Amino acid sequence: MERGLEGLSYYEILGVSRLATTAEIKQAYRRLVKYHHPDSPLARKDGASAERIRQINAAYAVLRDPQARREYDRQLGSRQVLPRPSPPQTVSQEAVLREAWVRQVYTPLNRVLGPLLASLKPQLNALSADPFDPDLLAAFGLYLEKCAQKLAQAQQIFRRLPNPSSLGGVASRLYYALNHLEDALEELSYFPLNFDDRHLHTGQELFRRAEGLRREAMDAYAKSSP
Repeated sequence: MERGLEGLSYYEILGVSRLATTAEIKQAYRRLVKYHHPDSPLARKDGASAERIRQINAAYAVLRDPQARREYDRQLGSRQVLPRPSPPQTVSQEAVLREAWVRQVYTPLNRVLGPLLASLKPQLNALSADPFDPDLLAAFGLYLEKCAQKLAQAQQIFRRLPNPSSLGGVASRLYYALNHLEDALEELSYFPLNFDDRHLHTGQELFRRAEGLRREAMDAYAKSSP
């Protein structure tokens, strides 16, 4: 069975669930193709390689074909997708896992996400003074690069530990908040390429949804507290 970048499955390369529909797989593939376009600032920052693009194309070639996908699924076997709950634990074990996850994942992740989610509006206000000004565009590009670094940091924090079962709802909301942020930065990165305001509006809406999910996660955590 073939595996992709750094041992990832084709689903992980495209960033979709094994239950993803054909339409969702196509959407993820198109998003990655746009992200890795040579003119994309995020792609340049990420240092995308020809090998990475080849792996993305290879993953899509298999997963878009129903028969090839069924055969691949048979070879792949059952795998877990983030967020990863821990196996059932005793009450005392659950309490220990919960304390560790809150300390090492939930708390530091919120410290990164809070300022990041609040940072877009001032940047858009500054850019609105003259969206075609080279200096403002350069500053906006630098801002997006810093956001990408913060997002990578947040994603790394999220992967530190599997979430305890009692905090599955919290972890799930944070996971999708991170996904929305990734999509938002992709959308915003297209504006300096074509000056289409729709990219700014879409990016802003995705930031808003990510913040909503983060607040839902905080509420779910508060309700789950012993």
